[in-house]
Parts: sequence; structure tokens; C-alpha cells
Amino acid sequence: MYVTHAKEGIENLNDKLLELEKNPDDPAVINECFRFAHTIKGMAATMTFKNTAELAHAMEDLLDAIRSKRLEPTPEVMDLFFQCVDTMGSMTDVVKDKKPEPEAAELMKTIKKQVDALPPEPAEGEEEKPAEKPAVKVDKKKVESKAEEKKPAKPAAKKEAAPAPEEEQPAEPGEKRIVGLTIQMVQGCDMPSARALVAIKRIEVAGRIAEIRPSMDEIEADKFGGIFTVWVETSEKLDKLVKGVSSLKGISKVVQERAAPKKEEPKPETPVAAAPKKGTQEIASVRVKMDRLDDLLDSVGELVINKIRLSEISKGAESPQLAEALRALDRLTTELQYNVLRIRMVPIEMVFSKFPRMVRDLSKDIGKDVELVMIGQEIELDRTVIDKLGDLLVHLLRNSVDHGIEPPEDRVKAGKARTGVIRLSAAQEQNRVVIKVEDDGHGIDIVKIKKKALEKGLRTEEELRVMSDDEATNILATPGFSTADKVTAISGRGVGLDAVKAGVESLGGSMTIESRKGAWTRMVIRLPLTLAIILAMLVKVGKDIYAISIDPIIETISISDSEIKSIGGMKVIKYRGEIVPLLYLSQLLEVSDKQLGHEAIIVEIGQKKTALVVEELLGQQEIVVKPLDKYLRRVPYLGGATILGSGEVALILDMHGLANYAREYVKRIPAETPAARTGGGSAND
Repeated sequence: MYVTHAKEGIENLNDKLLELEKNPDDPAVINECFRFAHTIKGMAATMTFKNTAELAHAMEDLLDAIRSKRLEPTPEVMDLFFQCVDTMGSMTDVVKDKKPEPEAAELMKTIKKQVDALPPEPAEGEEEKPAEKPAVKVDKKKVESKAEEKKPAKPAAKKEAAPAPEEEQPAEPGEKRIVGLTIQMVQGCDMPSARALVAIKRIEVAGRIAEIRPSMDEIEADKFGGIFTVWVETSEKLDKLVKGVSSLKGISKVVQERAAPKKEEPKPETPVAAAPKKGTQEIASVRVKMDRLDDLLDSVGELVINKIRLSEISKGAESPQLAEALRALDRLTTELQYNVLRIRMVPIEMVFSKFPRMVRDLSKDIGKDVELVMIGQEIELDRTVIDKLGDLLVHLLRNSVDHGIEPPEDRVKAGKARTGVIRLSAAQEQNRVVIKVEDDGHGIDIVKIKKKALEKGLRTEEELRVMSDDEATNILATPGFSTADKVTAISGRGVGLDAVKAGVESLGGSMTIESRKGAWTRMVIRLPLTLAIILAMLVKVGKDIYAISIDPIIETISISDSEIKSIGGMKVIKYRGEIVPLLYLSQLLEVSDKQLGHEAIIVEIGQKKTALVVEELLGQQEIVVKPLDKYLRRVPYLGGATILGSGEVALILDMHGLANYAREYVKRIPAETPAARTGGGSAND
């Protein structure tokens, strides 16, 4: 739990530091940074991770100095903060593996030099002296306490002098008694509730706490007015306890209460009990291991399959009761399936959150001014998709920063703002998520792409001459292609894009690249919401049944022989004003040597339309995707398998793999048999 919450706190602190860098004069952002650093320090200290706690405390000192205007958040100071965040993250990773917590001696020395160089704090801001050592404050409180003891005429002094009677009648060694302490916070101090909890923790070390007034809930909600009372059963000397609490930051007074807590009070509970009680009442989420969710999804998948089988079996039975029961089962199964899939969905923010820091560091390293704008972080995706998406987006963002955004001087000459903007957005379109990475840089040089493609033999001169700009732009995602004249440590336009495209297609998605020279470049990824249960079109080819995901399907039509034309030995049809090649699955899948079927499925693959010709359309159905055996995974056009209601196994066709396979298949067909050509290869040609 410590590792999980510490990681969350470090990520939040990192995000707020990025905000502070953009808005150095915003006191709310500074306070938020301070709060996160304080929380991390408290968690680490509680778990006795001393080095992490000290580093977080050192950050507090610097943040306090920024808040009191004694330190400016210069780039050097911000770099130091980010170094602290990275170090605390690595420390947390180490202790997660049950290894000793590493030290950060050099970093602490650097921070100490920075703190020692700070000017003294004005007298009026006494409680916010981060550069002072805690011991100095304790000594000061000692002096104040003694001074008050000498002035019994003042009411406050009487209360603070209260420990004296206790000392007159000391308890036997080891004997416990209940002592009440009323604690008053410094008026206007930052985070009074957090400081109050620290004081309660300090008292708890001395013994068992009997009662707190107001309640813990009110203190945590900052509804206690800066004053609270704690009764503790302890054998510790009272003056030692008072001094220990008084030395804490933000504490103004600590006085003894003579009256014991009343028994009739309705909430005589300890803070130890109060904390779990609060947790019991307010548990809003439960952490579950992913493998348990996978097992649950598998069970739901089997339930769906058996529901379909029952529906098939019941078709021959004329029983109203059975039909009604099956309808209820279908409704409940669908609802269960929907809820299980929702459990696996997580916000895309999990991936997006690490990119602002990455873009900031990368742009600084290469001397560019870049602003990252993120939109749609609340969009949810299946966890299996999220896990693989992060690395893919890293490639795209690095490419945009290094080769999309121009240097500041070039942007100014071109009449653009000095700071380049990269927009990372996510939006949901039906059952897919569309993710865009767009930069307002110099765009893509189509002439240079065509020249490189010709040099590398990726396209012929004839192909390049008839190719549109959008088609030429997408050559960037060809394996091994790059427009860079020399290799850099980051990327060339094209380096890594083939891996991104392959990764996206392995997730059942697609990637396209759009650009306007001198203006912008946009990379668009379309992904399914989930990979576990999909809606598919079932088709029959020969005696076999295949499943095709609904996502790339535009329309299904029937075609007649009179509609089929031949261009260059390739069969095509005219569909809504476009010439669309025909891809006969009977021939491509080697079910038959003949081109069978008159039912066509219009699909869009790689921005090109293709007509898949099958013998029979069996309709749409939700299917549970099952992984293939390692030998079958080598078949390029297969994306999995499913079990039908009849108990039969149907193979799922991967459209992108099918298009690539078709292109190679067409090349293998002898030139003297043009009638046998299917036209599937032209989907990407």
C-alpha cells in the first residue's frame, strides 16, 4: 500500500511541478506542491523510510522559500525539484523489491547549499521558516513555555502551567493515567488538518488515545476551527509530551485539560479505531489483480458461448417458458458481460500523465520551446490496450518534438509563435477510440519522402507519380524508412513509425499520417475499446465459417457477374463512384481454385476500400476472442478464434494481415493467368 500511494503522490507532485514551472506566481499551485511533498514525507516517515522522508522534507524547505518569496523558481531550481521527484521514484521502486532504501547524499548536499544561501525570513512569517532547523523552534517554545509559567494571572498561562501539579504527584514508574491536551494551531497556518494529524500521531506514540474532540472526520475535513483536544492514556511525563507536540510546526499552544472525558459522550473512540472506522465507511474502490479479472472475463466468455448454444438448441423446441427463460438469460448475460468489461476499463489518463514531463525534458535537451496540450484524458480503454499504448505514443511524441517542431528561431522567421504546440487528444467514436498526435511544426516534405522511397526501392517511379500526397505521407510507416540524413539519438522522420503501426495493428487498430507542409502533421490511431469480446460478421467460405470484426466493415452488398469488370487482369466493381478491387476469400484462403461467391463485404484497410467476396453472410454476432496456438499465430491473416453456439470453432480474420498476405499472393500468381488475379493486393498499392 505504501508503494502504491507513494507512487501516486510522486506522480501528482510531478504534475504540479510542471504547473508551477508554467505559473510560478500561482500560490495555489505552490501550496499543492507543498501538500504533496508533505504527504510523501509523512508516508515515508511512518514506514521508516528515512531517506525518502528527508528528501521530501528538503523539497518542503525549498517550496516554503518560494512561497515566502525568498527563492525564485528558476529553471535550475525546477530541475532540482524534478531530480528530487525522480530520485524518490527510484527509491520507492527499490523498496518495492524489498531491498534497502538507497541514499541521495549528493542531491541532499545540493539542496543544503541552496537552502543555506537563502536570505533570512521576515519576522512576521515566524512559523514558515523552512531554512531553520526544527531544534531551533523547540528551544524557542521552551523559552515561551517558561515565560508563560511565570505569569499565572493570564488564563492561557494557567493552562500551560498545568503540568506542574502532575509533577508534584508523579505516577509510579510504568503507571498509566489519562491526560487531556488541548492543542491550538497557529492562526492562518497552511494545511491545519494535516498538521493536526501529525500532532495526533506524535501523541499516539506516547500511549493509547482514549478520545479526540472534535472527531477525526471533522479534523480531516478541516472543520475543527484550529483547536482540538486529545485524551491519551500514557506513562510518559507530561512536560516531555507537551514539549514534543509544541515543537511541531504550526502548533501555537498546548495546554493540559484537568477534566477527564465524559463517559456519556456518544463517540469515545480512539484515533486508531477512528482511522479504520473511516476506511470502513468510505471504501469506494477495491484493488484487484489483473489475472483475477482475466479469469472472471474468461468465465463470462464461456457463459456467453453456452448462452448462444442454448439459443441454437431451443430453436427446435416450441416452449414459451423456455423462450422466456432464454430471453431473461440473454439479458442478464449481456448485462454481466457489459459490467465485467467496464471493470477492466481504465482512463487513458494513466498513459497520458507521464508525457508532460517527458516532453518537457526532451524539448529542453534539444533546445526547443514546446507546449503539450492534452484533451480527452477521461476516455476509457481496456487495460490490455492501455498497457501497450504507452510505448507507442512515446515514439510519436518524440518524433513530433524532434522532427515536427522547428527550433524557436526558425519558427519566428516563419511568422509562428516561438513555442511550438503538440496536441495529444483522445475521443470515442462508437466502439472505437481515436487518438491524435498533432504538432504545428513544418509538416512533411512529400518530395523528400518520394525521393527516399525511390532510392530505397520501396516504390517504383510509376507508383510514386500517381500517388496522392496522403498516400505518400503514409510511406513514413514503412519498415526501415527515414528521412533523416544522419542518425540521431531520438529519431528521424519515419524511424519507429513502422513499429508503432505494427503495434497498433496488433491491437486490432489502424494508424494514418496526415500533413500539410509548413503547417502541421497529424498522426491518427484508431483502437477498439476492448479486445476480449467483439461484434463480428460471420461468413461462410466453402464449408468453413470465418469471423470478421465489424470495425473495418462499411457495408455488405450482393454483386452480379455483369457488375464485375477487369482492369489489368484484376477484377473490380464500381462502388459509390469508386473503383474497388475484389478479393475472393475462396481463392485467397485456398478453399478452392475458383472464385466463388456473390456476397461482398466492403471494408476499409489502410485508407483504401476493398470488397471481400464470400459465399454466404451468416449475420452479426458477439464473439469471445480466444488466442491461437503458437503455430497458428504464424499465419499472417489470422487474428484469433472463437467458439460458435453450435460448438464449432471459427477463425477470426485479421484485415491488415489479410491485405498484406493478398499483396504477396498477387505477386506469386503467374503473369500468364491474369484472370486468376483477385485484386486484393491493390488495397495497399
